[in-house]
Amino acid sequence: MYSKILVAVDGSESANRALEEALRLATALGSELTVVHVIDNSYLRYEVGYVDLTDLRASLLEGGQILLDEAKAKAAAQKVACNALMVDEPLALGDVANAIEQVAQQTGAELLVLGTHGRRGVRRLLMGSVAEGLVRQCRQPVLLVHAPLAEGSAGAKSA
Repeated sequence: MYSKILVAVDGSESANRALEEALRLATALGSELTVVHVIDNSYLRYEVGYVDLTDLRASLLEGGQILLDEAKAKAAAQKVACNALMVDEPLALGDVANAIEQVAQQTGAELLVLGTHGRRGVRRLLMGSVAEGLVRQCRQPVLLVHAPLAEGSAGAKSA
């Protein structure tokens, strides 16, 4: 059905759940998994004065590599063929959805799996939505995996 699956990771709970779901699918279908992490360079849009961004950039790259290494280890533990890619394109300036779509095209992914925070209203407007952007522009099927509802939030079950 899907021989190549792409999953995006960013360290969030919803992305972790998306990775788990992508691994379940890849295991069941015998699919190859591509894990992608996009460095969000949107901070470059803003004037930060004379602040040296070298440490921030190094931290973003190191954190991204750790996420990819952890994902590859999880795939190896489940005997899933896995490639990991980090996208670091300063000129993209925060267009994470477009960067993920380009990786999907380049790798021949047949399904994209993404975590979504389920933000609504002003929070969605202010923070944007990579998942929504991909659903709107991507030609491949996109599977969205929600983060668990936080305790006390609307719709969360109480004990």
